[in-house]
Amino acid sequence: MLKLRPLSWVIIAINLLFLFGTISGVSETTKSCEGLMGDDLSICQAGTAIGAGIGVGIILFFWVLIDLILLIVWLVSNKNQRECPKCGRKIKRGLVKCPKCEYQF
Repeated sequence: MLKLRPLSWVIIAINLLFLFGTISGVSETTKSCEGLMGDDLSICQAGTAIGAGIGVGIILFFWVLIDLILLIVWLVSNKNQRECPKCGRKIKRGLVKCPKCEYQF
């Protein structure tokens, strides 16, 4: 299992939700014109295509916006830790000795 920060798992979960929502939203558009024929069918398909395009565009806009916000939070939230040069463990800044390998900073 990957050792990731909790915020990394939140980012992965949010991206999976956006992906699932986009795929399920697009797949539902094919069912909206069932039972229609002729001009009604072509008008319904055109409207559905336009609506799906607008919907996917809105979802993608918010997906990118939320990912940028989460990226900034992710980058800023890790400033209080540093890596031990001997064992590689992440430790809090301000400590003068690594709790795992007792490396002196």
